[in-house]
Amino acid sequence: MDIVTVDGRDAATFERFFQLRDNVRRTEQEFPAGLGLEEARVLFAGEHSDMRVDGIGLVDGDTWLGIAWLDWWLKENTHLVEVELVVAPQYRRQGVGSRLLEIVAERARQEGRRLMSGIALGDAETGESAGTAFAAARGFVRKHVDLHQVIELPLPAEQLDKLEREVPGYEILQWREHMPEEWLEEFADALSAMTVDVPTGELQLEATQWTPERIREAEARRVQQGRTCHTTVAVAEDGRLAAYTQMGGAAGTPDRLYQWDTFVRPEHRGRKLGMAVKIPNLRSLQAELDHPAVLHTWNAPSNAPMIAVNEHLGFRPVAQRSNWEREL
Repeated sequence: MDIVTVDGRDAATFERFFQLRDNVRRTEQEFPAGLGLEEARVLFAGEHSDMRVDGIGLVDGDTWLGIAWLDWWLKENTHLVEVELVVAPQYRRQGVGSRLLEIVAERARQEGRRLMSGIALGDAETGESAGTAFAAARGFVRKHVDLHQVIELPLPAEQLDKLEREVPGYEILQWREHMPEEWLEEFADALSAMTVDVPTGELQLEATQWTPERIREAEARRVQQGRTCHTTVAVAEDGRLAAYTQMGGAAGTPDRLYQWDTFVRPEHRGRKLGMAVKIPNLRSLQAELDHPAVLHTWNAPSNAPMIAVNEHLGFRPVAQRSNWEREL
């Protein structure tokens, strides 16, 4: 087996690397999620202040046996590397995954990382799968679980009408790809608060520190990737941003849409602000939707209020996504 390093700059190599990952997701998952080809290429080939993304392939002649997708964080969480392993079905149980892990572990040590982390998908009820068994057998420890929920769009307008509620004392504002300049500082503060507030179990993670500059960099990267983003916020009477939600997708995978963050500041909870921002955001998302699509979201089972909001909308569970860590 030969080792191939993938950085996105060689188009043919990158497409072989990406196709293996994408084909496995499409054939083995009822509701596949993840980046499209061009979204991924921007991450691999670009220069980013907060992250570096590259990959490794194990190849036999012209046959790709398996790949490792690696996320290296450059600001927070510089103690770890996030790894996703994919092995072609016909080459499983032949040592391909184990060999990839050995290569990743050696690279991580060379770069001063002390932890490998990864995600394994499992059954919606038990959380178990061949992937979780593989992780446990190779020294990884399960540290956190998210519930993967989906809903088919578009939702009927009458359903949204029944769910929409005004919350007295709050103004609802919306924008698309580029955040208005006057909200950058406030939104950066809310994003940072969300990363502290969101349940992460026992994961050894540092909270992301957002700044206006970092928001603008993320926006530019998202636009380059061909992604769309719909943002709805609730503003309290004192002018503070009390809640926000973001949804979007990408041209390369039009059947996949994502409910990204939804956050309500602790002092504003209990007033149904989660639903108050989600419904107008769904309206904005669906206004441009001329085909069926699946909206994906993930939440920790302990985040009962947000899961309840999703269930009220009609989301249903399809899988568990567990996070695993292994010390090096």
